[in-house]
Amino acid sequence: MPAPHDLPEPPAVAAPLVVSDGKRRTLAFTPDDVQSEMLLARPDALVLDYTRAMMCFALFAPRPRHIVMVGLGGGSLAKFCHRHFPAARITVLEIRADVIALRDLFCVPPDDARLRVLHCDAADYLARMPGDADVLLVDGFDGRGLPPALASTAFYTACRRALRPGGVLVTNIFTYDPGYVSFLQRLREAFDGRVV
Repeated sequence: MPAPHDLPEPPAVAAPLVVSDGKRRTLAFTPDDVQSEMLLARPDALVLDYTRAMMCFALFAPRPRHIVMVGLGGGSLAKFCHRHFPAARITVLEIRADVIALRDLFCVPPDDARLRVLHCDAADYLARMPGDADVLLVDGFDGRGLPPALASTAFYTACRRALRPGGVLVTNIFTYDPGYVSFLQRLREAFDGRVV
């Protein structure tokens, strides 16, 4: 398994915005674009529709041994998987130290034998990762949207290599992104057309 390494923060990146109203806590990279939302009374519940949709992987891999996630955000997916897949190891790859620093505010469990949050570049990490993931959840966004490094042919090819045979990739891609059609074409090529 490749080791994470310390990364300098990208220049001119705005700090994440955290807002609490007594019932909910949100994380955003720009004021009008919520990346993550948490119910304070139920921190491991999936609030946003897209997070529930990403859990469709359980239809194909109901008992994953290793779940790898790209992007921590407010930890919604990590917390949900930690609770509902107790036999799975969970590895979260997050490029921003300032996002990782918010994990206590979003009730993300501490690292232990089952959960590790790594400060690393996911594209670099996955390019060197052996094929031992049953599930790979790609939900890495910045203030401009989906970073090009997380939508390239090389990245999707690395994702496929990181999966065990029968493994499942779920990726969050906005249909209104100008690159949407290109992203789907790259996915189809990397996964021999097996894209739903």
